[in-house]
Amino acid sequence: MGFLYCRFWEDSKLPELSYARERYVEAYTWSNSLFYEPGYAQGRIFLTKMILLISILDDTFDVYGTPQEFQRLIDALKRCEISAIDELQDYTKVICKAVLVFFDEIAEEVRKEGRSYSVPYTKDALIGLVNNYQAEVKWSHDGYVPTFEEYMSIATKTSTYDVMITISFIGMGKMAAIEAFKWLRKEPKSMKALDVIGRLMNDIVSHKFEQLRQHCPSSVECYMNQHGLSKKLTLKDFEKILEDAWKDLNEECMRPTDGPRDLLLRILNNARATYLFYKHGDGYTKPEYVKDDVRELFLDPVPV
Repeated sequence: MGFLYCRFWEDSKLPELSYARERYVEAYTWSNSLFYEPGYAQGRIFLTKMILLISILDDTFDVYGTPQEFQRLIDALKRCEISAIDELQDYTKVICKAVLVFFDEIAEEVRKEGRSYSVPYTKDALIGLVNNYQAEVKWSHDGYVPTFEEYMSIATKTSTYDVMITISFIGMGKMAAIEAFKWLRKEPKSMKALDVIGRLMNDIVSHKFEQLRQHCPSSVECYMNQHGLSKKLTLKDFEKILEDAWKDLNEECMRPTDGPRDLLLRILNNARATYLFYKHGDGYTKPEYVKDDVRELFLDPVPV
């Protein structure tokens, strides 16, 4: 497991980006939480690589570069041609090439299965993600504090779950027909619930650290500012919002759906992985929060 993703990291020249988190163990743990079944090895590989690339993009938009450089990166990703990297800064060249090579890998695999229709959905989801990253950069650059609702309209998308679930569907073979991707694009109730769970759980444990550097306000600051509440009362309100989101997700999982239930399970499993990583702190940024869970999952034998 480790060698495959370490090689991907090295071959993509991602170590050149010294500011970025190197988290292939955590990325694999997350993808394994979505795809623990033996038949979904390809899904685990695709999703782990995608998480690593999203992580690089997240760190880049958060702590490195300028809005102008980011816009050139976005434009190059939209063109989706390797020649587009010629106009980029050195660090964004590395990122853009890694993404485009990965898309080519996916395209080749799904072409063999007659599922080429799935690739544009992933590309669209990624472009949507980086456009929303750019919106957050503008807030930070302008010193703008949005309302909680305005913040959530963007930040639920930068929680990255749209891209992760789309790539997860690609990894599920012919079970994920084109109807599954069309359904996902309509933003079903289960996905909206997952986005809320992901964004609030992440912000609750990471907002303090993020505000130590130039960064757009998190949901916590936006809610406190808008409603004139203390942090304690804000987090109390967030408990209720999270409880409602979990209820919505569970309700969707319990009722009959138009598509295979196995697809919906990826959304539920992503929420479970979110809880695993953020229940005590930001376990993706600070792996010490999840090291015991990782050890129990992959190293310690199950007692019988």
